[in-house]
Amino acid sequence: MAGEMIRFLESEILKGKHFPVGSRDRLRATLVNLFILVGSFVILLYAYENMVQGYYGILAVEMVMVLVLVIGYLVFPYYTNIEQISYMILGALTFLLAISLVLPDKDPELSIFWLASLPIFVFYFLGVRKGIVWNGYMFVILLIVPLISFVADVKFVYTWELLSQIIVGFLIVSYMLYIIEKERSSYEQRLNVALKENTMLFKEVHHRTKNNMQVIMGLLESQSFKIDEPKYRKMFEAHINRLKAMSLMHKNLYSEQNFEQVDIKKYLREVISSLQLYTEHKIESDIDEIMIDMKDAMNIGLIVNEAVTNSIEHAFGGDNEGNIDISLKHIGHRCSLAIKDNGRGFDTEKTYKSLGVTLIRDLSSTLHNSAIVLSGISGTSITIYFDLKEY
Repeated sequence: MAGEMIRFLESEILKGKHFPVGSRDRLRATLVNLFILVGSFVILLYAYENMVQGYYGILAVEMVMVLVLVIGYLVFPYYTNIEQISYMILGALTFLLAISLVLPDKDPELSIFWLASLPIFVFYFLGVRKGIVWNGYMFVILLIVPLISFVADVKFVYTWELLSQIIVGFLIVSYMLYIIEKERSSYEQRLNVALKENTMLFKEVHHRTKNNMQVIMGLLESQSFKIDEPKYRKMFEAHINRLKAMSLMHKNLYSEQNFEQVDIKKYLREVISSLQLYTEHKIESDIDEIMIDMKDAMNIGLIVNEAVTNSIEHAFGGDNEGNIDISLKHIGHRCSLAIKDNGRGFDTEKTYKSLGVTLIRDLSSTLHNSAIVLSGISGTSITIYFDLKEY
């Protein structure tokens, strides 16, 4: 229950649902909205106390800042991006800090807390370069206030001696956070470079694997033309189709950015299209858009290849045109893969001993928590139930 509440807070209230799960933008977005909500609540508490005490100047400033934060929360991320909303928050916070050093407040120490948190927000959300520029502006603002107090002998909330100490503390905190963020950014940049190199390496591996399979298929096809016996030629063609199904998997992997999961709808459609070239029987598909583990997707492709090949070779007799229906449905974490034809059906005892069905049963057993149901009544029907792997 607590976990669901936390996920709801992060996804809905803090608007994480608008960004990819696990991405840096999602984390930044949730932190921005958390800062807005918590900051607005804290400011409203102090605004009430300032109203009671009669500090109407700082009260007006705090209400303006709360208004800016609320508007920012409402328009993000529909009309503003993370960087723009960060500038809105920083602008309001900088203005509040500058005014809080001049106008009286019941708890002026609160401004020191916001001042210490400002460099954290600046460097994390704006980065090193923009963070330096923004902190430079803040330093100038902080420097002007004690100079006015010292030269003109104006009595602000703090004495010019204390303001000078605040400036030194702000510079020390900013420098420490600059070093930390610079190191983190450098580490992140090195990780991105390594990720790009690994991506290129994975693409090259899958591309070469696909090309090698194409060469093997070409050799098998050229050899099959020299075989007169239909039985053995069909054996060659069956192996070629299996290799083609695996080759299409590697083609999908190097053409996409994800090397762990496969768009099963796109992959199976390519497998079905290649099988359709070998038959006049109609192959139809109804496949949900699901991202499936690479190994499971390849085994599913081989299952479809075996089942459809068996239907093409054994289900229909004479010139009768048949239909082969393939569906893959997803409900929760459970999936069902069904391959059906309207052919003559099969003899259960005989078919269970065939290589095609043996391969289908072996491949289905590799799927997580799988179960297989075969029927030879009113055509052939193979249905496999399995669970999706969680990521």
